[in-house]
Amino acid sequence: MIIVQVLQGLMEGVFLFLIASGLTLIFGVSRIVNFAHGSFYMLGAFLTYQIHPWIAAGTPGGFFTSILLCGVLVALIGLAFELVFLRRVYHAEELMQLVLTLAAVLIVRDLTKFFWGLDDVTVVLPDALSGAVIMGDLFLPTYQLAMVTVGVLVLVSLWAVLKFTRAGIVLRAATDDRGMVALLGINQAHVFTAVFTVGSFLAGIAGGFAAAFESVNYLLDARVIVLAFIVVVIGGLGNLYGALFAALGVGVVKSLGLLWAPRLSMVVIFLLMAVVLLFRSLRRTGE
Repeated sequence: MIIVQVLQGLMEGVFLFLIASGLTLIFGVSRIVNFAHGSFYMLGAFLTYQIHPWIAAGTPGGFFTSILLCGVLVALIGLAFELVFLRRVYHAEELMQLVLTLAAVLIVRDLTKFFWGLDDVTVVLPDALSGAVIMGDLFLPTYQLAMVTVGVLVLVSLWAVLKFTRAGIVLRAATDDRGMVALLGINQAHVFTAVFTVGSFLAGIAGGFAAAFESVNYLLDARVIVLAFIVVVIGGLGNLYGALFAALGVGVVKSLGLLWAPRLSMVVIFLLMAVVLLFRSLRRTGE
């Protein structure tokens, strides 16, 4: 039973990384605490629910195509939000940035209630993704394995871009020293826009997968943004690889908590975050 829970936790951890990767990229480059990230995730879920029946709903190819299309749509929405609103407050006080992203949360929530109502919705999985893979005595859901595969592909793609491309070099430089990037003549606004768009795309894809994994309603953004921020804080703000290990750890802790103490599973995760923050504070004090 413990092995099963650990595997479930690792699979959920990969999915959490898919959500948190865009959030940590955005913060690492632009230093914006983007509370609207959960709203883009929720939009991805609702758009997948809306579009999936139109695109070969009964086939895995149509399902993944609809998720990819919804990710692109969410990326375009994120691009518009960044160009029209967020770009104007990059040099403003942090409170102004926080208020703006919170305003986006409220606007998107009201829009989802207007277009899709208050009832829970979900996407029906194609038959090919609704079964399970048998490994000895273990039964692993096919759909969760598909989500893990996508999460790994996202991780490898981000790693390759950051490691081997000029864009990745610019992103790493912007994360470490934004002033130096400006001195080199690189337009920071374009970098911020590109990163915010990619982060929104990742949030939209994650939301699309969630549409067939859990019930979707207008409160989905609040449910997911808490775990996403916990992962980002534990992994280190702006640290992509830290977010990966934090997501896996949070997934396993949550899964084991549901096995041994269901009512305290989230409490344990918050305690884990508090311990990590305390350890970092003590280490900085010692230095």
